[in-house]
Amino acid sequence: MKNKSQIIQGLKSYLAASKTNAKGASIREKIVIIESDDWGAIRTPSLEAVKAFQKKGLEIADSIYKVDALESQDDLELLFEVLSKHKGSDGLPAKLTANAIMGNPDFDKIRASNFTEFHYEKFTDTFQKYPNHANNLNLWFQGKSNGVFQQQFHGREHLNYKRWLSVLQQQNEAALFCFDWNATYSGKADYSFMEAYDWDTKADIPEQIKVIEDGLQIFKDTFGEVSKSFIAPCYNWDPLIEPALKAQGVTWLQGIQTQLIPTGTFDNYIPLKHTFAQTNALGLKYNVRNCIFEPSMNHNRDWVNSCLAQVSSAFHWNKLAVICSHRINFVGYIDPKNREKGLKDLDALLKAIVQKWPDVRFISTDQLDTVLN
Repeated sequence: MKNKSQIIQGLKSYLAASKTNAKGASIREKIVIIESDDWGAIRTPSLEAVKAFQKKGLEIADSIYKVDALESQDDLELLFEVLSKHKGSDGLPAKLTANAIMGNPDFDKIRASNFTEFHYEKFTDTFQKYPNHANNLNLWFQGKSNGVFQQQFHGREHLNYKRWLSVLQQQNEAALFCFDWNATYSGKADYSFMEAYDWDTKADIPEQIKVIEDGLQIFKDTFGEVSKSFIAPCYNWDPLIEPALKAQGVTWLQGIQTQLIPTGTFDNYIPLKHTFAQTNALGLKYNVRNCIFEPSMNHNRDWVNSCLAQVSSAFHWNKLAVICSHRINFVGYIDPKNREKGLKDLDALLKAIVQKWPDVRFISTDQLDTVLN
């Protein structure tokens, strides 16, 4: 039985989602897509690093870096167990669209250049450097084969490395301290580093295009197929990078309702609204996230019921329910309680969806064209 606050929160979630769902193409079939970003990307390398950051006085208490880390084998196996439990009307399990990062900083090479050159290593090499991660790629393929973990392209790095190198070159104490722990964290300024395709000058765009082309090639070489969709880190990208995405086989652009177009100033963007299945001049289509499930972001929110309300709104307006849920919710490499909470809530959410809408189906973003045609 829901209490009064849950009912009010659910109503607010439903009404807010309805503003997004009132526009865009209609799909009468009940379809759920779970889009999850950041797989393969580093954050904080260990609990010891968290303690070191705290001792240094860095403001990590309210940062995602406190619990977010490269997913471990345990994280993947436990997530797959939950997803496999819940079947759609077609008998297939709940599926995560795992938006993946193809590379991470090569700290040794960057240090050797005295922070003047950026070097990266493939995410598969990063897996080999962590203590409970060596079998991750095999698990990714296993999850794909079992229909619960479908990789799509999130970027070569989840890092605006030009900004990061600039701060390191300036001998920023916090950035250098975290660098020595193999982390890009630096305190308050960190979010500007995460926006891989924001730019400080338009002259950055050609280099971004080369990075994207390189990342998409790594994706194809690793998984034997092109990524049909792309989600920009932090929902921030310039339309000028889109021809390169299209040329490499991308047909769908994931995102929230508003694309954040760079202006040359961090945290100052040109907002561009999109609706589901809207097609731009290049023929690329937009998939708009209309449900949010982020248990790690706010422990005081009832994420299960608020997300259910958003799913209900999506189905009422004949839209897909596109659930945004980042990797951070399902990792326990640093703090097992974080993973436990996220998976418990995910289990409850999927159970409720299947019970309330027994005709529901789960698909991944790369399958979107199959429900439009």
